[in-house]
Amino acid sequence: MRRRFVNLVTRNWTEGVYSVRRIDPYRHFFYGSAEAALGAAAAEKTEPFPTMQIKDLPTPCMNIVAASPGGTLDTFALLTPRAATGDGRIIYANTIGRAALYDADRHVLHPDLNRLRTPKGVRPICLSIAHPGADDDSMYVLDACPEEGADRCFEVLEPAPAVFRSSSLMPPWCSRLLPPPPFVRRPWYQQSCITSFTTTVDGHGCSTIYISCTGAGGVDVGTYSFETARPDARHHLGWILSDKWSHVGEWMLPFHGRALYVPEFNLWFGFSALSPCHHLCATDLSAMDNGRQPVAPTVWEDLNPPAEGEPWLPKELELIHLGGGKFLIAKTFSEGERGGDFCVLTGVEMMACAAGDDRQQTLQMVKHKCARFVFTDEDIQWVL
Repeated sequence: MRRRFVNLVTRNWTEGVYSVRRIDPYRHFFYGSAEAALGAAAAEKTEPFPTMQIKDLPTPCMNIVAASPGGTLDTFALLTPRAATGDGRIIYANTIGRAALYDADRHVLHPDLNRLRTPKGVRPICLSIAHPGADDDSMYVLDACPEEGADRCFEVLEPAPAVFRSSSLMPPWCSRLLPPPPFVRRPWYQQSCITSFTTTVDGHGCSTIYISCTGAGGVDVGTYSFETARPDARHHLGWILSDKWSHVGEWMLPFHGRALYVPEFNLWFGFSALSPCHHLCATDLSAMDNGRQPVAPTVWEDLNPPAEGEPWLPKELELIHLGGGKFLIAKTFSEGERGGDFCVLTGVEMMACAAGDDRQQTLQMVKHKCARFVFTDEDIQWVL
């Protein structure tokens, strides 16, 4: 699947308005080919920071105001489409958990998707999961920093059963509470934060969620898996919901934030757990299925901040897989104590190449274009 657009969700702090803007990544962040990108890099003097500035973002296709005065919209997530076209189905929710769905491809708003049983905090973990044979994906939502006794920190928004969809009294989507991660129920548990997460899919199309968590004082809690579904030949669908947590190991996933599985390379891509740069990296996580710790990832320097002046402090990181070996990297920084916030958007392309006498395949990262957007009265909150 090849992404057509990337969705930028911005917030105007003066007016309190969130806007969905769609940008063509190939036009703004990529050359016509990898060869052209390599040629441009060789012809230009290497700079430690991007020289291209974004002054005007695309015109909004949707403006949203939080329901309560002074309220915020704490959740925006892309509902992965089943069709080969369409990359604009966005689920969003406010501080009280009321959710809606905006289809940017069709310019259609579904304002009463349903309400989460409990709010999930600021920027919760949202994972769009495809169950085998289902008409639509389900959105799993987990509080990124569950508090003590947070038994309601995890739930799923899923399509209502087909038999009920014709009823005007039945919301098109249902919310269902899920068991919290096991460490939340441990004695003397203190608030912890999930530092990395990803998903795997088995040969039957059933998905498993993996999370790594850091506890109070920076102590590693370890890695846990959540089996969303498992094969069952006795059921007419061939599978059943599982909703089962398991402790995988004391080790941590080698990523910071979300890791994406990219089928064309059979690898998981994300940002390195090593700070402060959190460069692009990739590794094979398939060993986790047997409880083994993944090997250390290969890391590529995707952005080189200036060595002098105020340090760049990363705030938000997002990796978008566009298909065809192309990615868009979005990093939001704060420029030291006195500087303002800005976002750096970088187009990169991964290319398979042979290395060594055994002709083993490895990957080369090719940088395309890089742009910097400086925030004034509006900033980029989410890149989807």
